Formats: sequence, structure tokens, C-alpha cells
Amino acid sequence: MASTQKSLFQTPKAPLNPSQTPSPTPKVAIYVRVSTEEQAKEGISIDAQIDRCQAYCKARGWQLHKIYTDAGQSAGSLNRPALKELLDDAIKHHAFNILLVYKIDRFSRKLQDLITSLENLKTHNINFTSVTEQIDTTTAMGEAFFQIIGVFAQLERGMVKERVELAFDKKISTGELLNRAPLGYQYNEQRKLIPNPNEVQLVQDIFTMAAAGISYKDICEQFQLPISTYYELIKNPTYIGKIQYRGKLYKGTHKALIDENLFVQVNKKFEI
Repeated sequence: MASTQKSLFQTPKAPLNPSQTPSPTPKVAIYVRVSTEEQAKEGISIDAQIDRCQAYCKARGWQLHKIYTDAGQSAGSLNRPALKELLDDAIKHHAFNILLVYKIDRFSRKLQDLITSLENLKTHNINFTSVTEQIDTTTAMGEAFFQIIGVFAQLERGMVKERVELAFDKKISTGELLNRAPLGYQYNEQRKLIPNPNEVQLVQDIFTMAAAGISYKDICEQFQLPISTYYELIKNPTYIGKIQYRGKLYKGTHKALIDENLFVQVNKKFEI
């Protein structure tokens, strides 16, 4: 009777709330790399990296998916056999959800490569963790730190772009052409644009014939020019001593091959 009463008054177990359901054990891909020079100087051998990473997984109760090993490979490029296999398994096959390294520079020494790769992995719900550094995107603090690194990487990309644009602006301000030399011109040893004596007459004949109303087909056939080349040529302000950059015209330092009035006449005639 006592046992019956006990069973009657037992508190039934409440069903698990979906939010309380234990999450599946994370599957981890370990990536290890060393170059022969680093192994000799620093002593961070492949085996040592693997041991530390495996111990880290065990301490956290993570399940090991696979160890990807690049021996004798530089971190200066992402073109490494094991790394390419890892990224392929991650993105195409969703084989794991955490990438673990002994140290960040095992993955890449270039911040831009690191950020780009990890952002790509993050879009596939794959976190990144380093054994020896405070970067673990499985935690809120680690994710925030990663975002800060990303901000500085974006800043660096912006600064590089500004430096390139500044260099271009300086070249334009001094009248230098940025592109390859068009028909009728060539670059000298100082990278200055000068007339090509073998092509000047050809360019002048094309403009003269176009202004006279000769068909572009006849002109192209006579000089064996592709039609696209013909239209690029008659629209190019380089021939009147100017440089076009970002939709604006600047005075160049090179010699004009065509009179500006002739250039305008040809372009108006063909409504270009």
C-alpha cells in the first residue's frame, strides 16, 4: 500500500522545453601548419600542435571530425592543399561547425586573408577558436573581439583604396596616362606617352576619312580594324592631348595627334 501511495504522489517529470534540449556535441576540424623554417626556429612542430588541440577538444567535450595538416607550407597564401580541403569540407559538405587552431598564424599571417576566410565560414555557421589566444567565436566575448578585428581590417582596406586613388589623382594632375598606350602612341623609358611614328598617320587618316563621311565599315575594312576598336579610337580624347578620368577631362602632357575641331566634328557627325 505504501508503495502505491508513493507512486500516486510522485511529481511527474515536466517535458523538456525545446530551448532546454541539450545541443548536439560540436564537431571540430583541427588545422595545423608549419614551415620547415618555423619548425627549426620555433619548435612548434605538427605533433605538438595536434596534441594541444586534441587536449583542448577533450577539455571542452568537443567531438573531433578531422585533422587537416599542411607541412612545409607558408602562411603567406591560402593556396595550401589541406586548407583548401578544409574549406571545401566546410562550405560544400558542412562537415563540422568549429575550426580549431593552435595559434592564429597557423591559419594565416595576413589579416585580410584571415578575416575574409573567417567571415565566409561564419556565414556557414562555423566558429573559429585558437588554443593559445583569446579568440573563440563560440563565446560572446570572442565574437565581439573578432568583430573588432574585422573593423580594423575594413579600415585598412579603405586606407589602401585611398592611397591608390591618391596616387592616381597625382598621376592625373601631372598629365600622365593611366592605361595602356592607344593606337598612335607608345611609352618611352620614362613611362611618358609619345607618338608612335609607325602609327600616327594611320590615326590621322581614320579621323580624316570619318569626317569626310566615309562609312565606318569601309574604314575598318581598309585598315583591318575591328569595329569596336574604331569606335574606341574616335571617342578617345587622348588624341587631342587630354586624359579622361572619372568622367572628367584633364590636360595631358603628351602631344596631340588630332586637331580638337576635327575630333569634335567626327564625334558630332556620328552622334557619339
